[in-house]
Amino acid sequence: MKNIFKTISVVIIILITMNMQAQKSDAIMSKSIVLNASADEVWGSLRQLDKFEELFPSFLSEAWIEHYSGPKEGLIRKCTAPGQKKGTVSYSETINEFDDEKRFYSYAVSGVPAKNMVNMFKVVDLGYNKSMVVWNSTGWTFVENPQMTEDQFKGFMGSALDEAMTQLDKRYN
Repeated sequence: MKNIFKTISVVIIILITMNMQAQKSDAIMSKSIVLNASADEVWGSLRQLDKFEELFPSFLSEAWIEHYSGPKEGLIRKCTAPGQKKGTVSYSETINEFDDEKRFYSYAVSGVPAKNMVNMFKVVDLGYNKSMVVWNSTGWTFVENPQMTEDQFKGFMGSALDEAMTQLDKRYN
């Protein structure tokens, strides 16, 4: 019984440590979830940059990359918000970094009420067929506008990320 308690304690300490290391310290917003699937399996899904709307069905009706031939830096993912005409670009995301080995990519967002917004997804291998997905949004400044307040924008972002984590939880847990 002592060994089981010790093992569980060590695993919890490792998870907390990895979570702190995986999340950037300058993040304005950060979400993470532990999944019952290997990092390779989860990354295989998240790395498909042209299927992003599957994670955000209530907040994104369509996402596409013109002339898509696989994930890489420099691609521009165009996104249509719900309620907009199909094919309308509501905002876009430019892939800044993409690293299959580190299971990581970052993207700059334009067309939203935030200046210098950079988001990132990372999949951390926890071993034993478990992984953690970490999402961060860093370095942005809210841009005043008549459509929404900063609190509304942060609420929108938080709700969208909660939905993404829920979708991942449904898929892998």
